[in-house]
Amino acid sequence: MPAHRGLFRADGTGLEADCDDAELTGFALGGPLDLDALMADDPEWVTSADVFAEAALPDGSGRLVSGGGSHGSDGFFARIDTEGRLVWVVHLFCNELVAIAVDWPLATLTNNCDNTLTIDLTDPDFGPA
Repeated sequence: MPAHRGLFRADGTGLEADCDDAELTGFALGGPLDLDALMADDPEWVTSADVFAEAALPDGSGRLVSGGGSHGSDGFFARIDTEGRLVWVVHLFCNELVAIAVDWPLATLTNNCDNTLTIDLTDPDFGPA
């Protein structure tokens, strides 16, 4: 996945994303990102995606996964559809995200520093399409 802060959709669109690093405070989505332009600027600025946690979504629309990457401070969470295809992935520099708790419609992600970030899965940015 791109080693840039952002929400990246499988269709190539995206949004800026940021938080206060390992504290996970101040999480916010920003303006549009052009994934093609980001990758053209630095095509090797990518990271692996090592999954450490997974949670089924109770509405039956798929699952969330989270984990870390090859740069140590990487953390990511992603929505996967019922066919196992990526819907979107959020990459941050927040340390590895090692646990997921879903209490519909909220999902709380915990990093390896025991800090948490909660998202609303009914928010259009985090939806199934």
